Amino acid sequence: MDMSFLGGDPLGNESFDHQGSVDPDGGAAVGRHDAGAVFEHAGATSTPDDHLWMHSDGRIWDLGPADVDTDDDGIRDSLTRTGDGGLTVYTDSDHDGQVDKITEVDAEGTFSSRVLDPGSGTWVATDTGRLG
Repeated sequence: MDMSFLGGDPLGNESFDHQGSVDPDGGAAVGRHDAGAVFEHAGATSTPDDHLWMHSDGRIWDLGPADVDTDDDGIRDSLTRTGDGGLTVYTDSDHDGQVDKITEVDAEGTFSSRVLDPGSGTWVATDTGRLG
C-alpha cells in the first residue's frame, strides 16, 4: 500500500521524523501530531488490542485506545487529539483497529476529512468546510 504521505503527519502537512513510533521490541512509544498534541502509552489500563493504529514507512504508530463512539453503535471507534492548531479525530469505521478516517478541525472552525482507500492505500479527501 502506498502510504507515502504518512512520511509526515496524517494529512501530509508536517514530518513525524524524530518523534517516535512503536519501539523495536513492540512496546509503545511516544508520538506527536503536527498540531502539538502528544500521545503516550505506557501500559496503562488498555491493551494494544484496544488501540487504534496507523502505519508509515514500515513503522506502526500506536495512537492509543479509542475513546469515542462516533456512529452510536455501542463500540468506541475514534480518538481525539487536541493541540495548538485545533482538534484531530482518528476513526476506525470498520472496527479492525486501523484508522481509516481522519478529520481535522482548526481553531477557526475549518475542517477537512480524508478516508483511507483500502485498494490503493492512499488517503482520499472527502469533505472540507467550515463549522458554524
